[in-house]
Amino acid sequence: MLQSRWIMLALLALVASLAIAPNNLVLAQPNSDSGVPGGPFSTAFRVQNLGSSNATCTYSVYNASGTQSFNSPLPSINPGTSAYVYTPSVTSFPSGVFSAVISCDQPVAAVVNYSDNDSGDTFVGISSPATKLYVPGVYDNYYNYYTSLRVMNASNSTNNVTIKYYDGATEITGAQDTFTLSPNGSRAVIHENRTGFVNNKIYSAVIEGSQPLAAVVQIYGKGPYDQQLYAYTAFSGGATKAYVPLAMSNYYGYDTATSVQNVGTTATQVKITYSNGTTQTVTLSSGASHTFLDFNLLPSANSTYSAVVESIGINPNPAQPIIVTVNESRRGSKLATTYEGFSSGATTWVAPIVMKNYYNFQSSITCQNIGNAPANISVAFKGEASGGPVNIPSQVKVSNLGVNQSAAILQQFDSSLPSGFIGSAEITSNQNIICVVNQSNQNVGTTQDQLYAYDALIKP
Repeated sequence: MLQSRWIMLALLALVASLAIAPNNLVLAQPNSDSGVPGGPFSTAFRVQNLGSSNATCTYSVYNASGTQSFNSPLPSINPGTSAYVYTPSVTSFPSGVFSAVISCDQPVAAVVNYSDNDSGDTFVGISSPATKLYVPGVYDNYYNYYTSLRVMNASNSTNNVTIKYYDGATEITGAQDTFTLSPNGSRAVIHENRTGFVNNKIYSAVIEGSQPLAAVVQIYGKGPYDQQLYAYTAFSGGATKAYVPLAMSNYYGYDTATSVQNVGTTATQVKITYSNGTTQTVTLSSGASHTFLDFNLLPSANSTYSAVVESIGINPNPAQPIIVTVNESRRGSKLATTYEGFSSGATTWVAPIVMKNYYNFQSSITCQNIGNAPANISVAFKGEASGGPVNIPSQVKVSNLGVNQSAAILQQFDSSLPSGFIGSAEITSNQNIICVVNQSNQNVGTTQDQLYAYDALIKP
């Protein structure tokens, strides 16, 4: 029986949305079509087989109105391996902005990279489309940063969509979006020059549909921050604790900032605790958000840190659910990306895209031990290089990692991997861990953004 994953793709102004039902993936990315300046954009996506048998998959591409524009099978995918699609190289693939559905007979995971000549980012396929989604940061010239959404109907029925915007817990009058999406249809929602918004202020949004939705949030810079592009998937809910595996303060020029939003119904205190013991606590009203400036709170050094962000309530009110995003950037350059905080851990994770010297791209896997004892972490790789298929059995990469500590596993310096490798990874541990994957082209100058980050996915 085929199961499906929704995926939103685009060429020229290229969008990718990936949704997952039993086996359905959705990916989204935003111009009036794509939701961001620049272009033309191109998309590459990689689908990893998480099952125990070979996966047979097809992908169907839909335009904004939900009409199918393209359909193609993927090569058979062996267990643990992945299939790669670079849309500009696909014969007869149409130009435009699209959504798509990937249908497979095994469980799969997918990651989408999208870029133009000087900017890009990445996001993962959405495993659980939802009728209500949260966006913690909405900008209309927030110190030269702006946001846009790409929203996809991840159902086979007409979807009535409403987007409400909030300043803290107060809805912004006149800013609401309402529209209808056909089955598999999609739309870009742009916040630049939005009625009711003011400069240098952070808002939030709630997206509601009469049917399940998938959405990707994009942050883009202008003026001094031209070419910077960040992307992440909208949240379907929160938790009272979130984990941050990678926080930085001038780590070889890299910084992070950790943003948290209270998506509960009452005020709560939120405390961040970094792996070096530094803490900060803030009070957030319902709907309000705050950004912890990691680069100011942590020592400026060539060391990486992890963090735990916890909602601790305000007596007599209990802790409220929160959602967390982490922005990465490099000083003196355009490099920028976003990943999502994690609400839970697992002992086995998958990373659909990892690389070593692949057209100058390198990847790294940073894992945080959220268990209750020291962790040993092993990684297996499957993919290809110029010499043919690559299959590297699981090897220990990190030993005795302390509780709430993190460690980076750098593919660039992994002697077991051939140069030019691209493929997937499976990460295992004796403790619950969380992992984030970074990809970067280290040969670009200071005027391009080729830094990408995505959350690894729990293997079912």
